[in-house]
Parts: sequence; structure tokens; C-alpha cells
Amino acid sequence: MKFSIIIPTYNRSDLLVETINSALNQSFKDYEVIVVNDGSTDNTKEILNEYGNRIKVLHKENSGAEKSRNAGAEIASGDYFCFLDSDDLMFPWTLQVYNKVIENENFPPLVLGQPFHFSYHIPGNILNGNKDFIKYAVYKDYFSKDRTVYSSSSMIVINKEYFYKVGMFRQHYAKKEYFLDDLDFMLRAGTINPTIIIFEPFQFAYRTHSENSVKNLRRVIKSLNYLILEEKEGVFAGGDERKFERHAIIGGPCYYWLFKSLANGIISDSIKFFFKAYPYIFKGLIKKIRNKFRTKIPLKTI
Repeated sequence: MKFSIIIPTYNRSDLLVETINSALNQSFKDYEVIVVNDGSTDNTKEILNEYGNRIKVLHKENSGAEKSRNAGAEIASGDYFCFLDSDDLMFPWTLQVYNKVIENENFPPLVLGQPFHFSYHIPGNILNGNKDFIKYAVYKDYFSKDRTVYSSSSMIVINKEYFYKVGMFRQHYAKKEYFLDDLDFMLRAGTINPTIIIFEPFQFAYRTHSENSVKNLRRVIKSLNYLILEEKEGVFAGGDERKFERHAIIGGPCYYWLFKSLANGIISDSIKFFFKAYPYIFKGLIKKIRNKFRTKIPLKTI
């Protein structure tokens, strides 16, 4: 089997059906859908039962999305794991495009898609556009990227062997204590060679709504503090040789969420955070300026 789509979910029965249906509506057919019910207390279990053998279902005690993704991976049969959050959607062409790029590039270990952002409905021009025109970049690794890339767990397609090599998603902290699990994973997977990033077409639809985890600004700041602590403890890939690139990647969201927190009146926590984050923010700005003026790796078109 080529792909395993792994969907962790917790109390999102109102959105889950659309997400599962988008995963089942793929033009490429060599895949399975695994839904991990992370101890939901709504009617998620009843909804999942309605799908019968069209999906694999795993019920577990509530322990957070990262442990749920790991649990899904443990029962997955695909050569590649494709993660999808339970409020996001796949397009009908998503796996077809991933497969075409994977075969064209001789089965790379890591492929990343990019999102279309929506709140309620996806416009017809997105759904009906030309999906046969694929643009992507082949980088030495994620740390080498020279274009802005949106970060989400739903963008990750990784070879099964490499998923375990990087240590899966985080498992070493109390349940649901931290956000930014996608960034943590990419910092540990940052030296996987090569890394493919698909820029066209959009590979998934990222839903913005009131329940998005990143809406809780204080917990985002706490999560960024934890990433900085992990960086200081040498948890992430690349050692001293790739320190600048890691710091620059951490600095981007530090800059964004710092000013967002200040704008929302979270003054004390933001000031404390600034004194921890400013070296990372500075390196992030330097890298952004460098990328603006240097020649970028050419995009491939297939």
C-alpha cells in the first residue's frame, strides 16, 4: 500500500465527516484511512461506526494529537504516512499529486504540501482549476528551504522508515500541554535528504475557525518557550552546523506570535518571552532578508 492517511480527532464530530469524506474521495486509490479517536466525549464514535470497513478506527484514552498520530502510525500499512488534522480537508487530487512527485523524484523520504486557507466553503475556482500543472522544489533538506512555507501537520508526507528515525511525534510531555507539534516535528526532521516542497497546486485545505488551537495566545507563547528550551537541550536535528537555520525557523513564529500577543493586550507574558526569543527573531529576519536577494532553487514543473 502506498499511503496511510492518519487523522487524529477529539470532539469534532461536526467537522469530522467532511474531513473523512475528503480523504475517501481521492482519485488515487492505493491508500487507507485511519482515524484515531482520542477519547472523544461527543458522538464521534457513532459517526465512525457508520463508515464500516471503509476506514480503520482506533479508540484510545485522551492524550493529545501527537500521541494519537503515533498510535495511528503503529497500525498503518502504507509506505508513506500522510497526516491530516480533523478540521482540515484533502482535495480529490491530493494523493495523485503526491504520488506523481514521489515517483518522479525516485521515492524521496519527505514531501511537504502547502495549504489553501478557508473558513466555511472552498471556492469553485480552487476546486475546478488545473491540477495537472505541478510546481515543486527539491531541497537538500527542510533547513535549506529558501521560500516561505506554511507549517501544519497536514502538510507532512513521510516515508514510514524515516518517521521512526526522527522519533515520531513528541511523546514525552503531559497531554495537550503544548501546541506547535508540526514545527517540533519538522525541526527534528529538518535534515532528511532530500525534502520536496510542493507549491502548486494546493495540497490541502486549512480550516480557520474559533477552535483552532493557535487561538490560545498564552499557550502558543508557552509552546514557543518550550521549543526554545528543546533547542538549547540539543533535541533537534543538525547539531551546531545547522544552528543558525534552526534558530531562524523558530524565529519566524516567535516574531509573529509576539506581536500578535502584544496587539491582544498580553503584555507581561510577551515581554518575558521577548527576552528569550529575540536572538531567534533576529536570525529569522536575517534569513528572510537573505532569501529575498539570493537566487532561489528553481521550481520543477511536471
